[in-house]
Amino acid sequence: MKIDEFIEKVNERDGMRAKKTAEGIVIGTPNNIGIFNIPEDATNFIEIDTWATSNSLYWKKPDREYLSALIEEFLHTPIKERFPEKKYRLRWFDDDDGNPNYADYSHGTWFWETNKDNVKTYTEKELQQLKINNPKLAPAIDAMKELVEDECERDGKNGD
Repeated sequence: MKIDEFIEKVNERDGMRAKKTAEGIVIGTPNNIGIFNIPEDATNFIEIDTWATSNSLYWKKPDREYLSALIEEFLHTPIKERFPEKKYRLRWFDDDDGNPNYADYSHGTWFWETNKDNVKTYTEKELQQLKINNPKLAPAIDAMKELVEDECERDGKNGD
């Protein structure tokens, strides 16, 4: 189970809240977010920090069973599979001022864009399909591929 999926499933349940922090995944109630802290690379319950003396004060038994099953599924997910798929942009030549340009492909047409926030990002699978659809451009697509840095990569938590 990916981290984002885990957080989403916890947040679907009334009375439970989870969010990603620099320390890991923090779980609690809407009024008390700090009941559990699960490191992103945890593989067992012993690695989970518990800040509550009795969880029965916060959730009824069915809610505790639901959360326990979710946590167990998360802990059994290999660490590398927990993180979202890496995303890439297609970076084109820099302009005369040294500013980067980006390529974008939509509905059979290539576009050029100077603002990286306005271009489509691609997963590795989507790039492979783009190369299949544009075989003559496959080497250029490989050369233009630029990793979109997110918070996990900046913090050095890329699942390795």
